[in-house]
Amino acid sequence: MLGWGGYWGWDPVENASLMPWLTGTAFLHSVMMQEKRGMMKNWNVWLIFSTFLLTILGTLLTRSGAVSSVHAFAQSPIGAWFYSFIVIAFAVCLFTFFFNRDHLKSENKLESLVSRESSFMFNNLILLVACFTVLWGTLFPVLSEYVQGSKVTVGPPFYNRVNIPIGLFLLFLTGIGPLLAWRSTSLRSIRRNFILPSIAMAVTAIGLMVFGLRPWNDGDDMQSTLFSLIAFTLSAGVITAIVEEFLRGAGVVRTQTGKNILASTVLLVRRNTRRYGGYIIHFGIVVMFIGIAGGAFNQSREMEMAMGSSLDIGPYHLVSAGKTDESLPEYDTHYSRLDVYRNGKYVMELSPEKRTYFAGTDHEQSSTIVALHSTAQADLYTVYEGENPDTGMPIIKVFLNPLIAWIWIGVAIVVFGTFIALVPNLVRAPVARRQEDSAPVALSPLHPPAVLAKVPHA
Repeated sequence: MLGWGGYWGWDPVENASLMPWLTGTAFLHSVMMQEKRGMMKNWNVWLIFSTFLLTILGTLLTRSGAVSSVHAFAQSPIGAWFYSFIVIAFAVCLFTFFFNRDHLKSENKLESLVSRESSFMFNNLILLVACFTVLWGTLFPVLSEYVQGSKVTVGPPFYNRVNIPIGLFLLFLTGIGPLLAWRSTSLRSIRRNFILPSIAMAVTAIGLMVFGLRPWNDGDDMQSTLFSLIAFTLSAGVITAIVEEFLRGAGVVRTQTGKNILASTVLLVRRNTRRYGGYIIHFGIVVMFIGIAGGAFNQSREMEMAMGSSLDIGPYHLVSAGKTDESLPEYDTHYSRLDVYRNGKYVMELSPEKRTYFAGTDHEQSSTIVALHSTAQADLYTVYEGENPDTGMPIIKVFLNPLIAWIWIGVAIVVFGTFIALVPNLVRAPVARRQEDSAPVALSPLHPPAVLAKVPHA
């Protein structure tokens, strides 16, 4: 990402990669309704069509120069070919849909709003709302230029204002969806399945507020702090629900096989890899949400740092050990050496750097090399922004971004869960019929021929 320490800047090309992921994720959820209940066939077909068309649209945005993006390639006339292809592809989708519409009739109807089908339906609707929001914001400069004659660009505040509540609702559905039964969920089942997640959410919310996460005390940051509190609270409930599902299933397997709880859990996952791989993916998404929620507590500081100057940010104390200038055949470099202390203890030295490459006789290109110290708690970024022309001293900007590492941990868990879901289920061996007596039965008064005929043979 371009923003130091960031992970998503709502750039048009980034948005282009997000939109087909949203519709594809919606399809992966709703196709389960088609598999289990024969529902939403029309819906699923159009989700597939939309995912393909949005992928082509993303390529168009990247290649044609239709929108301004730092990630896009140079503008070229290839855009006309992509426009034509999108029109042709859409026409093919329409023809295919109408040609096969008789095979796409639903076999069942939604019977209750409190059911797994309804949770999938709401999940789909929310994902499509998020996709439309991103699409609208991405294409708004093009639409505004067409209507008003001037481009109006929307920035991250627009996307965050709309998509943060959407993301929190999706997190909520991630927790409650697997706990609901197909067709209809009884009140007794709701009480049994939701009591532990509800307790976990209440304890988490109270604990966070006791330890200082109080939105009403944060003034201008009240909204972002409130969203973080909600995200942490919902995450606790979802994790509890997922763990409860694993333990409940593993308990049944343990009763059947006599294995320990760990072996029973492994066997449980192997028997239904799609279901429990999906739970692992959900767990990874929750971990990612925790990392994103930490963004409400980002800090940054900037100052001129001469030899011996110090800067404090969060628990870190940075002391300048001087700067160095070097001239190499390919570039000139300037970097500052910063000693990093945490809670009074020396941690490491960071050396943010700024290079100037010699691309030609009349052209130079600058590049900033970030120095990073990453932990599970926070990432510390240091940037060499340049020098004060009056004093010649380096200007250092420091970012402290909490929980960033959790996003990448969550991504790794999602990849692992996807791999598990793709593994075939463990096929159970058929139970052999137990023979009452494998030895030949001798004729005797106790075994007359009529009785002998009923004795099972190998």
